[in-house]
Amino acid sequence: MIRQTLGLAALLTLGACATSNGGAFGLAYPSANTTDIASLEARVREHRPAVTPAVAVVVPPAPARGFTVFSLPDGRRLGQIGVTIVGRPVIAGDLVLARSPGSIVAWTFDGTERWRVPDRGFSLVGASQDNGRVAITLGGAGVTRRNGALLVVDAVSGASRLQRPEAHAFGAPLLVGDDLFVPWDGQNLSVFDPDRGDERLRIRSRDDVFGFVRREGDAVFTGARALYRVEPSLGDARPAPSARATLSRDGLPGAPPFMNDPYVTLNAGLDARERVRLAWRPEGNAQGAGFAHNTAYALFHRDVFALDASTGAVKWAYVHPADIAGLEVARDGVAIVDENGRSAFLHHENGRVTWRAELDTPAAQVVMQLPTEYAPTGAPADEPTRSLVEGLLLAAGGTDTRLMPAQLFAVRALTSLDTPEATHALVTVLTRRQYPQELRAAAGEAITHRTNGTEAMLEALGAHHDYVRDVDTPPVGMLARGLAAAHERRAVPALLAHLNDPATPATDLPAVVSALRELGDPASVAPLLDFLRLYHADRGALPDVGGGEMLDDRHVGDQDSIDAALEQAALAIGALGGPAERRALTQIAEHPGVSGVVRAAAERAANGDTRAASNGSGNGTGEQGSAIDMRFSVPARVNAEQMEAAFIAVRGPLLECLRNATSRPATVRIQFRYDSAGTITRPVVNPAAFQGCMAPIVEGVRLPENTAGRDIGTYVLTTFP
Repeated sequence: MIRQTLGLAALLTLGACATSNGGAFGLAYPSANTTDIASLEARVREHRPAVTPAVAVVVPPAPARGFTVFSLPDGRRLGQIGVTIVGRPVIAGDLVLARSPGSIVAWTFDGTERWRVPDRGFSLVGASQDNGRVAITLGGAGVTRRNGALLVVDAVSGASRLQRPEAHAFGAPLLVGDDLFVPWDGQNLSVFDPDRGDERLRIRSRDDVFGFVRREGDAVFTGARALYRVEPSLGDARPAPSARATLSRDGLPGAPPFMNDPYVTLNAGLDARERVRLAWRPEGNAQGAGFAHNTAYALFHRDVFALDASTGAVKWAYVHPADIAGLEVARDGVAIVDENGRSAFLHHENGRVTWRAELDTPAAQVVMQLPTEYAPTGAPADEPTRSLVEGLLLAAGGTDTRLMPAQLFAVRALTSLDTPEATHALVTVLTRRQYPQELRAAAGEAITHRTNGTEAMLEALGAHHDYVRDVDTPPVGMLARGLAAAHERRAVPALLAHLNDPATPATDLPAVVSALRELGDPASVAPLLDFLRLYHADRGALPDVGGGEMLDDRHVGDQDSIDAALEQAALAIGALGGPAERRALTQIAEHPGVSGVVRAAAERAANGDTRAASNGSGNGTGEQGSAIDMRFSVPARVNAEQMEAAFIAVRGPLLECLRNATSRPATVRIQFRYDSAGTITRPVVNPAAFQGCMAPIVEGVRLPENTAGRDIGTYVLTTFP
């Protein structure tokens, strides 16, 4: 073991360099020009790096200490150390570096300590090995805590070649031959002589962050919030667009950053920042900045989503049986190791598992070093290849509420696929009553926009409650809205059957009647009239058999739903029926026991106030045989898109209601009543803890005018970015 100390004279010299405006790290050091960077590019291309082995460093769960090194892909155990480490290990060539209290220690893969250097009170940020040297950056407290050190030591002995304690924050370094790349203070990337410490050139970021450096193929890449290729245009006032690449991260589960903050050291062992993140690999064999196979990977605990780097569209989804403790990208796919020590490689094209191995050790954290071309094979021949829809359906399923953000993301991805298979998957999620309500609501809202895949909706709607066969009532309301949006008239018999089924929830009745009205089939007029006659005097409360006060055991929201359904039924009869049906409406309106809601709707409909234009759409027959056009001048009901648009202005105030909440739900479900003018009343918020704050905000929202008269609406507030 070799320990290096720094003499007083050397400290004085380094202090003078650090404060010199024109020297290394000096504020007045000039930015590199295009010629300087072109020369640097040429040196990178000419230098052939050493071949790095594929290994996995597994940090066990507490209270176990140290780490174990495995070779990949054979899964052979190479070595193990049992000392306490502080901070995530770093692999540099044939060494594993980690901070042990007071020192930065380098071990070989077999667990032998090769050397150690003082940690100077800082965490290990990063390390790189090349050409017989190891460069180390210390700090790890963030870019605003500008204290750290830059070290270069002999790769075999640990003998010091360069030591620079500085009042700067350092990112992860890179050694390429005789050039040492170091990002610092967020806005600078400097290239040093690794032996003398002279600064050779500096690239400044004017509007972004430099925090890491890595070599891929013949190119060097840097960045933190985006990926930059180190090329001559970075020396200009405005780099070429091709030199920069970023990713669309809208709506990703857990809202991961482009990369974890390279100026902050991650914990050793379990660290949530590694379980929810983006992973990618630069493409070094093409011009400009880009990602291997134009693909990035979003990890959310046990789900992996492959994303098109240009559009953000999901290419495939993979669900692992256990939480993933480590993930690393190669050119042709991504390697994972889970918390049970099971490893796999997923192909970039379809997410198919091409290789599996058992490391036979529990893992809280896994750090991997993979060559670019790492692509193992040898998975069982029966390993399934799932389509995008099948993968998303698996990701959307389950009852683990911890995975709700990923499940909702999968549902949104299914919504973006305009295929019958995607609609079938959404219906499957909607009809699984064991799934969380927020997830089923999102799938239900999604199918109301579908124009294909109605066979799955019809099949689901064909089910009815059966206690003996343990069959639940399907989500009739959502299915009705979806079939109406798709103008699927084949749904009319099934909708009528549910209208007359006592097991149909009262809250679903308005959607059923509204769908029948929008579909405009004359065959529904007589059943709707029967429904209106049966319930026209239903006011909920009834006198007790023995007299006394009125009794009402109906759920508080059911009466509103029944009133809305009856109101819709009267308007539908007026729009679709003829003189006989309108006379029947007049009779109902004049009945002494009729409810006020039904009387008003029946009078309107009997007088022709259905807001329909007769231009021969063929949806029904009018008084003189003319067809009734169901394309209303205002919508028959407020759809999900209009609902979202109306609520977007109050999304901020609603989210403010969650401030300081002890538990922040992934979604908040808000149900309410609205009328033809778009006025919202009686909002009910779930979870109920936010009722007092959110209800007044919701009551101030104005929806578009409609002909629903009275209907029940639902808004699902997603609480993550």
